[in-house]
Amino acid sequence: MKDIGNKETIAKLKTMFLGYPQSTLGIDTVLFIDTIHGIASARYKAKEEMCHSGGIVQGGFVTGWIDAIMALACMAKCGPNVLVLTLEVKISFLNSAHVGEIISTAKVIKNTKSIAFLEGKIEDKNGLLIATGTCTAKLKHNFYNT
Repeated sequence: MKDIGNKETIAKLKTMFLGYPQSTLGIDTVLFIDTIHGIASARYKAKEEMCHSGGIVQGGFVTGWIDAIMALACMAKCGPNVLVLTLEVKISFLNSAHVGEIISTAKVIKNTKSIAFLEGKIEDKNGLLIATGTCTAKLKHNFYNT
């Protein structure tokens, strides 16, 4: 997919998202951002040091990938200066994640000025659905303007 919407916002979000703290989660690249509909996708690199027994990625990384991409989708729709604070997150683990490329995609379901409802998913490079998630988030506007 291609980026859709405000090019300046997209560029700012990509720069923000590729740095710390996303770098600790193994971010590889932001695949696309849609600022009109609040959709985002990124590729992560699952590494051996993220795994526990049997080469399975620890669930905290999977949760982090979904939570992060839901925040990016929300910032795409609500603005790059909005801090997205997760109030509640629910993750359903459907298959194991293994070392390699992981694709994380999310969208805004509904948002008000102060609250957003988000959903996301994780797939491997072959399209196997690994996990899904939903989130309720509090929005703090003008956070990054200071």
